[in-house]
Amino acid sequence: MSNCLIIQSEGDKLTRGEIDRGQLAPDEIEVDIHFCGVCHSDIHQGKNDWGRAFFPLVPGHEVTGIVKSIGSEVTKFKLGDRVGVGVFKDSCGQCEMCAQGKENYCLNGRTQTYNAPLPNGERTKGGYARTIHARESFSHHIPENLPLDAAAPLLCAGITTYAPLKKWGVGPGKKVAVVGIGGLGHMAVKFAAALGAEVSVIGRDDSKKQDALDFGATEFLVTDEQFEQKLNHFDLVLNSASANLGVDKFLKILKPEGVLVMLGLPTERPDFDPFNVVYAGRIIAGSNVAPMALTEEMLEFASEKNILSEIEICSADEINQAWERVEKSDVRYRFVLDAKTI
Repeated sequence: MSNCLIIQSEGDKLTRGEIDRGQLAPDEIEVDIHFCGVCHSDIHQGKNDWGRAFFPLVPGHEVTGIVKSIGSEVTKFKLGDRVGVGVFKDSCGQCEMCAQGKENYCLNGRTQTYNAPLPNGERTKGGYARTIHARESFSHHIPENLPLDAAAPLLCAGITTYAPLKKWGVGPGKKVAVVGIGGLGHMAVKFAAALGAEVSVIGRDDSKKQDALDFGATEFLVTDEQFEQKLNHFDLVLNSASANLGVDKFLKILKPEGVLVMLGLPTERPDFDPFNVVYAGRIIAGSNVAPMALTEEMLEFASEKNILSEIEICSADEINQAWERVEKSDVRYRFVLDAKTI
């Protein structure tokens, strides 16, 4: 049994409970969880905002800790290793996407770290707990110079922003705009700047301007006048906002053939004027975390450049208040649950 924080039914608060992780499979590791990042998607799932949650629910998919035990076939890890488990922990391994090393887009449905169906009819339970089991091939070594608490959000917020930057060739000479400077956005700024791009941040007001500049941005845009000066300017816009802010104004600031990448998942469906896409050959794209190999690359890059999430630690007793603050955008910039307090 593993102590956990659990939501018994839709709309309930997180409360203490226990879950049975079952037997450790031969290719699995058991992780003594030290920290778990608090992702906005945890809150969406807990409130069933997307209509896809099942209860009882144990959230959490930014897990870091220490290998506590290993299955008989495990070779990648040994007892005591620093380890991370991210958004998903299995895939079919047989479909076209998996064959291409793109497990994150498994056509048969990757196994999410929580809320995913299991063959026995149960659902996976996530990292708001003291332990978790994960296949070794879907787990990651955490570099020694990255502290486990601030490294936890790299496994979702970090890779979610790193992946599209790499896919669309961000580097020196590229101009990147990041919409929103929250849990995702602040990681996007750090990674884009470290890759050599010229980075602008689009915010609601100037309250986070200095932070954005400290993270590597060169300018902070908030007014319509500033937008008008940036028409046809950016190679890439990363929209990390979880609210529907409209699409057209972001399309207009892209160069011809520029790319708008949607990362946030608003509960309201956005729309756009096709003219803003067709006329200049602009692209609207999405991105959903990354394959295992790219996640490993991201962790090594973060280690080399000393890139970490800006975090606030919360205890198990503070988790419900932390969720409320996330919904109010009152966190700089990612809550991380101290799982040792569960």
